Amino acid sequence: MAADSDHPSIPARRLAERLRDLREQQHLTQKQLAKALGGTGALSSATVSLWEKSDSERLPPSQRLAAYAQLFCTSRSFASEAPRLLRDDDLTAEEQERKAELYEELLALRERAQTTGAATSSREQSGLEQPSLLRPSSIWRFPDGQAVSIVCSKAPDPPPYADPSHLNYSRYARHADLDALIEVYGQVRTDNPESMIRILLPEELSHDFALNHLVLIGGAAVYDTAPYFAQDIPLPTAEQIPGTETHFFNCNAGEEMREFISLRNGEALVKDVGLVARGPHPNIPGGTVTVLSGITSRGVHGAALCFADSHVRATNEQYLKETFGSTEAFCILMCVPVQNDSALPPNLWRDDVRLYEWSAETGARW
Repeated sequence: MAADSDHPSIPARRLAERLRDLREQQHLTQKQLAKALGGTGALSSATVSLWEKSDSERLPPSQRLAAYAQLFCTSRSFASEAPRLLRDDDLTAEEQERKAELYEELLALRERAQTTGAATSSREQSGLEQPSLLRPSSIWRFPDGQAVSIVCSKAPDPPPYADPSHLNYSRYARHADLDALIEVYGQVRTDNPESMIRILLPEELSHDFALNHLVLIGGAAVYDTAPYFAQDIPLPTAEQIPGTETHFFNCNAGEEMREFISLRNGEALVKDVGLVARGPHPNIPGGTVTVLSGITSRGVHGAALCFADSHVRATNEQYLKETFGSTEAFCILMCVPVQNDSALPPNLWRDDVRLYEWSAETGARW
């Protein structure tokens, strides 16, 4: 993790001061504000405190700034003993306008803080670390220079040009779950520009490649390699309904077992189930193993989008941080919405998205 900057950007300081002013104008404690803003997603007073410190370089995600605007756009949010977020339908036209103005103001401060942080990238030339504002948290960022092996399943029915003898041979056409593979490779490459990154089939995971950070994507890549490399994580088990092509996930929390299955509306898939898990590499100190899986390819793709799509990446990273802290091992089974046969990125703050969670600290829970 990059060291904290001794010289926070002026926009970052202004954002921190503005958030503190909003809270103090209503005579709220940080604990009261955290509870009001949290909604269905847990938010700690420590996180609010970091957002209000000009030298912490922790920027609230845009989703939280929207909650700030929703709360502070009207004094009616504070009419009862406990402050609360009013629904959009309950806001007057004037309050809606105030909400939009406040959100625009806070978002502009946040964006300027990020831009100012990027302008200091010349620090790299002097050997100094970049501020954490420049490099936001990402599960796909590994220590600089460490290689990454992305293991993706082989397509059960690859196209003719996946054969090396074909005139238009394409090496990666042999892989299944290409939607997920492209998302993950793009994000890993972006977050680790100096690292060697290899895309492999499970049978190509030889000695040298197996001793890198590992990312296992879908199907055989999980079933064939996870039993050893992710042995410290109680992964949900994928099973098939006898006599059908339908699969489901089995999960256990204590003595209770539940099954999770995809949902169809006629012939159209409307919901799938995706899996994201992370644990320590069994052979490499500091190494990691990340697992992405799903019932169908849409579930795998949704799991990849969870930490690669720009609309939800930052807030989902924040969810991991606030829920699991610094634990080295966690697992999340999630509902993946499907629209017009395409997976949409899951928002982990929604209670109806999280189906099952496990971490080395909290254990299993629904």
